[in-house]
Amino acid sequence: MQQLQEHIAYKTKQQAELLAKLQANPRVELVRVAGPDNCSTAQTVQGVYDKKEVPVLPVEGCSRRGGCICAYEPVLNDIYP
Repeated sequence: MQQLQEHIAYKTKQQAELLAKLQANPRVELVRVAGPDNCSTAQTVQGVYDKKEVPVLPVEGCSRRGGCICAYEPVLNDIYP
């Protein structure tokens, strides 16, 4: 049980750091949340969000064996420098 809690804490920290980088990047216009098609929990959060209104990952209550694998993906407003 402790190992699972440590894994969740690590994933939460990892996702928070990634989201902060995406939010700070001026080239990122929106943030997409992607998840597996066969996960009903992921289906509730999948979509494209304003940078300030992105849901927290990993998704709380995810029942996927091995934990939540949803991820943040940038939607860029400028592809080339």
